[in-house]
Amino acid sequence: MKKRPAIALLSAALLSTQLSAFDMGSMMKAATPLLSGTPATTKTTKEDNALLSSLSALGVTKTQAAGGAAALLSGAKDKMEPSEFQALTKQAPALGNIMNSTSAAASLLGATSPESQFSALGIDASMIAPFKDTIISYAKEYVSPEIITALVGALEL
Repeated sequence: MKKRPAIALLSAALLSTQLSAFDMGSMMKAATPLLSGTPATTKTTKEDNALLSSLSALGVTKTQAAGGAAALLSGAKDKMEPSEFQALTKQAPALGNIMNSTSAAASLLGATSPESQFSALGIDASMIAPFKDTIISYAKEYVSPEIITALVGALEL
């Protein structure tokens, strides 16, 4: 009956004031080591850095850039055929790497709207369109026209 201590511990943790003070900013700070490209957690490439640099040029931090991209790509994944999304991440591995490196953060964002996901990341919703444009522009360098068409359709609100 080792379940009881685990349940009690989990209950205590859920009721703690530390968890009630949790916010998306703290979570993204915790995810920063994942986004820094440390070999133990992520495999970054020049392409990853190029995409994050392009997104950061929009006036956001690299953490916000990765989180925003992951939020949009997660939504696109839900709308694309699995084979299309697999082709997207195979042809442009940086897109898959960004999603994988921020998977814990992205899962906490839930299935809410892109506007609320961006707000949780501290990014104004007006930045969604420039993020989409940057992701599509990046993908066009690596991805076949058929997959670009699927991505553009999936990124529509």
